[in-house]
Amino acid sequence: MPGNIRVVEVKLTEAETLADFYGILFDLDNASQLCNRAIEFSQQKNQDYLLVEGLVVAALVRYNRCFSSGSRRGLHRKDIEPLDEDALAAHDYYKALRDKFVAHSVNPFEETYVTATARERDGVRFPVESVAPGQHRVVLWTGDAKALIRLIASVRAIVERKLKIEEQRLLAVIRSLPVDTIHAWDLHQPRRFNAEDVYKSRARSRAPKAPIRGRAHT
Repeated sequence: MPGNIRVVEVKLTEAETLADFYGILFDLDNASQLCNRAIEFSQQKNQDYLLVEGLVVAALVRYNRCFSSGSRRGLHRKDIEPLDEDALAAHDYYKALRDKFVAHSVNPFEETYVTATARERDGVRFPVESVAPGQHRVVLWTGDAKALIRLIASVRAIVERKLKIEEQRLLAVIRSLPVDTIHAWDLHQPRRFNAEDVYKSRARSRAPKAPIRGRAHT
């Protein structure tokens, strides 16, 4: 008889940590891809500075999401302490850059001021007729993208090691359950979103721990 293969959702509270690691890995990969796109666009003949910086900013946001606390398990600085001093310094710098430059408009990385044109001719000084904006700011460019790629690769290696350990731990839990328990699980059903969801934090769906009955099946 033909076999039947289904990919089911693991409905155990023990799976939540691994799901969080998968989410972190997704954010790291996404940030790295954004950096690569920034480098790619910077090499085009007609360079779009706004586009390149926008991609680097998006990469900064994605990278730092991995270290945020909330509904998922985030990384902490102590998790990446095995990195060398240069990598840790880069992490601290890009975290501060996201916190101060990207997230807040008042920061030491940019200055916005007002200018006026002072006209003079033949010793006669004319009244100012208009004012205009002036700005001096840090521009995020390919140097930041390349540095972020190196940092992300180092952090990703640490996350992968933690993820593999968690995969083996969860697999042992699943294998301790009766086979019928696993086969009774369903495919994952994505929830539908609406406009009100933008104001909410993601709520953990604490699935009840599946009871262990009978002998373990492997």
